Amino acid sequence: MNPRSRHLSPEPNQDCLIRPYLGRRRRFGNSEQPGQSKFNGFSLRNYPLHLDQIEELALDPFLMARIMTDTLAEIYWRAHVDASDMEFVLAPPSSNDAAQSNIIKSPILGDHVMWILDFDCCKHMTLDERGVKIAAAAFYINDPFFPRPGRDSVMEQRLWNEFKNRFIEASQTILDLESPQAHLPALWVKLVEQKSSVRKKPTQLFNEQN
Repeated sequence: MNPRSRHLSPEPNQDCLIRPYLGRRRRFGNSEQPGQSKFNGFSLRNYPLHLDQIEELALDPFLMARIMTDTLAEIYWRAHVDASDMEFVLAPPSSNDAAQSNIIKSPILGDHVMWILDFDCCKHMTLDERGVKIAAAAFYINDPFFPRPGRDSVMEQRLWNEFKNRFIEASQTILDLESPQAHLPALWVKLVEQKSSVRKKPTQLFNEQN
C-alpha cells in the first residue's frame, strides 16, 4: 500500500487527533532533497502539528500559548499537580464553549479549542520550592507543547516571553499576593530558564527528547 493510501485508509486514521507543538519545528531533508521531511511514519490519531506548520496554516501560536499557560497556572496552583506528561490536543468547540476568546479560528481547520488529556503520570505538587522544582523538571519531560526558552529565532523568543509573562499574570490571579506562595510562579520561570541554558544545544526536532 502506498503512503497516501495508507494514511487515507479507515484504520488507523479513522479519527484525527492533533497535538500542537509550540516548542518544536520540523527538520527537513538533506541538501540533495531540500524541503522533504525525514519524518515519514505518522498516524492521524497522533498527529504532531509543529510550530512551522502552525505558522504555515496561519494559526495564532500566541493565542495557543496563552491558553496553555492559563491551563498550567490552574493545574499548578488550584489542582496542585505537576502536569507531568499532560497533553494538549485540538478539538472542535462544543455548544458549551462560552469563552469565545479561547476559540482558535482557522479557514483550514475550522474553529477549534484545546483539550487536555493524560493525567495518569501527574503527581501531587506541594506549594513550596520543592514542588516547584519538580514541576519545572516535568516541563521538560512533557512533549514540546509549550514554547521553549533560549531559542535563537526572534519569533520563538517572543513566544516564550508571551508564555512566561502570561504565566506570571495568570498565577497572580490565583495566588494571594501576600501569601508565602506568591514568589513561586517567578521561581518556576527562573528554574525553567536555567534548565534551558544547561540543556541548550543545536535544535533537535523529531528525535528531540525535550
